[in-house]
Amino acid sequence: LSSWMLGRATTTATTAAAVRSKSTMILDQPFPSIVIGPERSIEPQGSFAEAQAQFLDPDPDMVETLRDGLLKTNMGIVAHYYMDVELQGVLQALKQSHPLLEHRIGIADSLKMGDLAVQMCNNHGVTSVVCLGVDFMSESVQAILHKNGLEQVPVYRATPQKIGCSLAESAEGDAYRAWLQQESKKALQQDTVPLHVIYINTSLETKAVSSSIVPTITCTSSNVLQTLLQAAQQIPNVKILYGPDTYMGDNLIRLLEVILESPDWTDDKIATQLHPHHSNATLQRLKDNMVVFPQGNCVVHHMFGSQVVETVKQKYYDNSFMTAHLEVPGEMFDIAMTKSLDDQGVVGSTSDILNFITRKVQEAATQQQSQQQDQQQSQQQQRLRFVLGTEAGMVTSIVKNVQDILGQTVTASLETTNNNNKGAHIEAEIIFPVSSEAVMTTTTTDDGGKDANVNELPIVPGVAGGEGCSTAGGCATCPFMKMNDLEALQDIIDMVDEGNIKLAKHLPPDRLRGKSIDGMDATDLGTEAILYMRQFMQDKALPQELVDKVTSFRKQQQ
Repeated sequence: LSSWMLGRATTTATTAAAVRSKSTMILDQPFPSIVIGPERSIEPQGSFAEAQAQFLDPDPDMVETLRDGLLKTNMGIVAHYYMDVELQGVLQALKQSHPLLEHRIGIADSLKMGDLAVQMCNNHGVTSVVCLGVDFMSESVQAILHKNGLEQVPVYRATPQKIGCSLAESAEGDAYRAWLQQESKKALQQDTVPLHVIYINTSLETKAVSSSIVPTITCTSSNVLQTLLQAAQQIPNVKILYGPDTYMGDNLIRLLEVILESPDWTDDKIATQLHPHHSNATLQRLKDNMVVFPQGNCVVHHMFGSQVVETVKQKYYDNSFMTAHLEVPGEMFDIAMTKSLDDQGVVGSTSDILNFITRKVQEAATQQQSQQQDQQQSQQQQRLRFVLGTEAGMVTSIVKNVQDILGQTVTASLETTNNNNKGAHIEAEIIFPVSSEAVMTTTTTDDGGKDANVNELPIVPGVAGGEGCSTAGGCATCPFMKMNDLEALQDIIDMVDEGNIKLAKHLPPDRLRGKSIDGMDATDLGTEAILYMRQFMQDKALPQELVDKVTSFRKQQQ
């Protein structure tokens, strides 16, 4: 880090004969933010936000080069929301650069990535797919393509190197398997039957091994609560083994506790807003019969420290909407959950957060437009503030949605005010809760003796910084996701065009090929839990095959 900071701080040769660097915490500063205004304006506040904002309007020459390569090779791209802003800015521009690419490029969460890959191959002429994410995502995309009869479509990773994931890896050791075995036995001793609900952000191998130990269904941060509720309804004596994400599991238990402790959550409200077959009594039983793996955390969401939480409470709680991914630590989650009870916040998946921000901006725009039409008078500027309690990379999708809404509202306002834009003065501020320990300065001095000029240059994690995550980075950027970049994407396109044999090294991990577990093909066993989830999402009920496995688990162990 020190050598990197020295390089960044070096002044020109004519003015700097020596450079000295030191790092100091920036205290009592507001969180960085990006203000999105009418007419597609972007106003970054602070160094971290500037690092994000500079790539929202990408180089047109780069976009053109990638566009031509994708069209020539009939390639598609699926990317996770957590790609860095530079890459996402280019992907959004690519989608708009040619009619064919609108449906050949998708940015989504890890589950939706596989669905988009199937759609672009079946309906839009894609013959190979680049997966921009970590290894378990490319592995999952490939498995979903194969299950849909698209075995001939190769899936390529951005780099031949391993693209790990701290959360997924926490479930790949002996500790997770031992935990499943131990908790399954405890469940039987307590006259319950175990169901393992595993987060989708895990490898296919982990899913396969887990399914061989205990009945298993995959979940996402969008459907996990409904999965738990439905399982408890269909199997009243079920014991939920949730893993590997410790924060998410603890947060789910905390969510149930808040509902149970609140007098507002009557049985009728639970039945209408959560699940038609649940009540306070059944939720209590679900909470009591749920156990969480204690050693699994995402390195990014683990970074919301106490300083971030205190700043949020003191400076942002009363005048901002709060958002939090289900994976963030408890205090940050509690803040957003409390606000969500009054529709002033949201807890959930990346898609949930994106949809919440989009909805709030749309509601404000619609309300102001209605007032404009009724009163025919100028409206006051309104700024909606959102604390982004997840990875900073998804700001690209947020900016696009907000700009689209504001653009439509301004157009409508012009039409209703005889081309005199009096209304629709709405801004959205996206606030990055970054710890002061993650934003540093380096001090440089010109060679001028005691009257030397002193300059402080900001050093921040993320796109501009390049060093990945800080251990106190708050909403920092995932170092594993950042192994995907534009140069790597261009290299993949060139290799496909040339038919380069090195492409084989870019294929997803294939650790299960030719292997079996308890006489069953390991790949089929690994995808079984995903298929159970997909059937649940389609039918709104757990598959009967899975229910039978759970209810007969005791007999299988005898």
